[in-house]
Order: sequence, then C-alpha cells, then structure tokens
Amino acid sequence: MIGIAQKAPSWVNSQPQKVYVAQGETLEAIRKQQQELAITGAKTNSDIPPMSRKLWSEQAQKNMAEWSHGIPAVLGDNWQETLGKEASQLYNAQAVVYLTLPKGYIPWSLFDLGAFSQNILLATTEQGIDSIVAYNFVKYPQILREELKIPDDEEIIVGIGLGFEDEQAQVNRITSKRMDTESILKIKK
Repeated sequence: MIGIAQKAPSWVNSQPQKVYVAQGETLEAIRKQQQELAITGAKTNSDIPPMSRKLWSEQAQKNMAEWSHGIPAVLGDNWQETLGKEASQLYNAQAVVYLTLPKGYIPWSLFDLGAFSQNILLATTEQGIDSIVAYNFVKYPQILREELKIPDDEEIIVGIGLGFEDEQAQVNRITSKRMDTESILKIKK
C-alpha cells in the first residue's frame, strides 16, 4: 500500500512525507489517551489548526452546511452523541496511517502529500479495506509523538483510519454530495 502511494509525483521529486502506522497495542494506547483528554475537555492542538467555517469561500461554506444539515436525517436527534462516540473511538479503525511533513515545508508539499494520501485511499479500497480521513486522528499530536516516536521536526498533517466497514454502524450511512461537474469545470477551446 505505501509502495503504491510512493508512486505519487512530488515537487522536483522531493518526496517530503514520512509515514507512521499505529495498530494493535499502540493504537489502543492512542485511542485510550485521546478518550481521556476528550473526557476532561482538553483543548485540541493539531499541528495544522482547523479553520473556522467563516474563513472558507462562500461555496465551501454552502457545501459544508449542506453536509452538516444532512447528518441528523441519517443519525437522528442524537446525532452529535453518535458522532462524538465514533470519533472518540477513532472510528473503530484497526490501523491508522499518520502522514507527516518536515517543519517549514513549502506549500507544494501539501499538494504532494494529498496525492500520496489519495494513492493510499485508492490502494486500500482496491484491497477491500475501507478508510476514513478525519481530524480526530490528529487533534492531540503530543500523544502521537510519544506513542509513535514522531520527532518534533515533523508536522503531523493527517491521519487515515483503515479497517473493514461495520455495516451496522450508523456513522457509515453518512454520505456526501458532490457538486455538479459543470459547476467546477471550465473548458475553453
């Protein structure tokens, strides 16, 4: 899977990413510590801070609002509790792939890492493994640095949960709509 991901291009072949995989006892330790911090109301401090939705483009805000408003229809009135429980369990992933970039990375490296991570998603899907990319995997980087021995000169960018879909889990019924291709594509002849 990672070998396939490495086929992604990068700026002048810089290959800036590092990969850390948590599973088994290590993943359980991460899961437990994150749950404990969440229960105490500890503030999250991901290496890339989340942005207020108000700072996104008008179209992005509209898309996010549409997705958010659709969740209660799928999960019911207790949707926040359901999502919170799944998030605190790290979506019951059997493994989590954490991707890092060097501190001070150039913006092109984010594009490179996006291509790399998309290759992971495609490769795992091809192998019958489901995936989820979520902020909850990286919101407490101090735990990840300790458990995975990630050095301070790397920024933890994203986590990808891997496993096999639980068809009974309500959270797996949430879907997202994509914009019409015509609204994002411009071809000039």
